Amino acid sequence: MPYIKKIEVKGFKSFGPQTVKVVLDKGFTAITGPNGSGKTNIVDAVLFALGELSTRRLRAENAAKLIFHGSEKAGLEKAKMAKVVIQFDNSDGRMPVDTSTVTVSREVYRNGQSVYRLNGRRISRAYILEILSMAGISSTSQNIIPQGTITRLTDITSLERRKIIEDLIGIAQYDAEKAEAEEKLRMADIAIRTAMGRIDEVQKAG
Repeated sequence: MPYIKKIEVKGFKSFGPQTVKVVLDKGFTAITGPNGSGKTNIVDAVLFALGELSTRRLRAENAAKLIFHGSEKAGLEKAKMAKVVIQFDNSDGRMPVDTSTVTVSREVYRNGQSVYRLNGRRISRAYILEILSMAGISSTSQNIIPQGTITRLTDITSLERRKIIEDLIGIAQYDAEKAEAEEKLRMADIAIRTAMGRIDEVQKAG
């Protein structure tokens, strides 16, 4: 399964205009540190790059609040945008991209506009999510365990625990795709029935 090799953060939340690089190894990774050191913001940065749209989940009032607001004390001006780049090891080819290293990035501007890139090429958020989902990666899955979640796991019900397991093995993703496909088929069926009804009306009128 692909794993994160490196995270690059610039102008995101408490990270200033200088690019901060976090290099990771294969396997489970825990980010620790004293309060206020920015460890949770690194987790938020990963969720952000993976396409998370809920600013509440990213602990911000709105998209503009995700951008570094400057520091008078440090003599740093506010950033024009926030950018996060995640570099994945794709040696096993789980991501349908013809490179052993896959880079996913997202930029957000103060007007709320987001720009997504795959290996530097601008693409849609939907396409990014599709590529990531094929490797079992999502901002809503259990790839990333936010602060406090481990404690909550001891208190959840068996149904909630089952949902987490389904997320981990990818069943939830397939269920969502199945429901979306069924909805498209239903809409197509309605469109066909409507078209057939209009054809009948024209034939009767003729």
